[in-house]
Amino acid sequence: MARFNRWLGISVLVLSVFWTAAVAAAPVMVDDFNSGEIKNLLGNRSNVFIKAPSKAMVSFREETVGGKKSQVLMVRYDKRNSGGPFDSGGWCGYYTLLKSPAALVAPTEENPNPEPLPEQYMDGSAYKAIVFWVRGEKGDENFVVGLSDRHWDKIGDSVKSEEIGKYLPAGKLTTDWQKAKIPLDEFFLDYSQLASVAIVFEGDLFPETGHSGVVYIDDLALE
Repeated sequence: MARFNRWLGISVLVLSVFWTAAVAAAPVMVDDFNSGEIKNLLGNRSNVFIKAPSKAMVSFREETVGGKKSQVLMVRYDKRNSGGPFDSGGWCGYYTLLKSPAALVAPTEENPNPEPLPEQYMDGSAYKAIVFWVRGEKGDENFVVGLSDRHWDKIGDSVKSEEIGKYLPAGKLTTDWQKAKIPLDEFFLDYSQLASVAIVFEGDLFPETGHSGVVYIDDLALE
C-alpha cells in the first residue's frame, strides 16, 4: 500500500507539472482581424503611426489563409527616405497594444473621487514567440517587428527584430502566405510588462529613394 501511495503521489505530481506547462504554453490570440475594427481581441487600440512625408493606412480584405477563408489586415505603406525630421523621411507602420489603458472608476458615497485605475501591462513571461501569417502584394516588401515593454513604451519606441525574411521559410516576403515565428528572446526586454507589437517600415530596409508597398497580416498571436 505504501508503495502504491508513493507511485500515486509521483504520478499526480508529474501530471500536475504537465498540466501547468500546457496551461502556460497556451497561445493568446492578439488579433485575427475578423471584426473589421481598429481594435484587437484584447480590447485594446490598434492603428497606424506616421510622420510625414512617410504615410501608411490599414484596411481589411478576405483571403484564403492556411486553406480557410479569413479576413486579414492590409497595411499599405509609403516610406520616404528624405524630407521631414533630420531629413530621414519620417516614419510609418502599424501597432497594436498589448497593454490595457487607464480606466476611470465610478464614484461611490464612501469614495466620491476615486483614483483611476493605472495602465495594465501584459505579462508575457509565459510566452516564447510572436507568430503571424504574412504575405506581400508583390514580394519586394520588407519590414521589422517592434516590441515594447513599459520602459520603451514610456519613451515612445520599441526594440526591433531583424528583417522579417529571417523568420520566414522562403527567407523573404513573397506573394504566398507564410507563417512567421519570432522568438521573444531576440528583443531583450521585460516580458512581464509588454506594451505593444508593431510592424515597422524602417528606412534602411529600402533603397535611398524609399519604397511603397502592401503587406497582409493574419492571426497575430503570442505562443
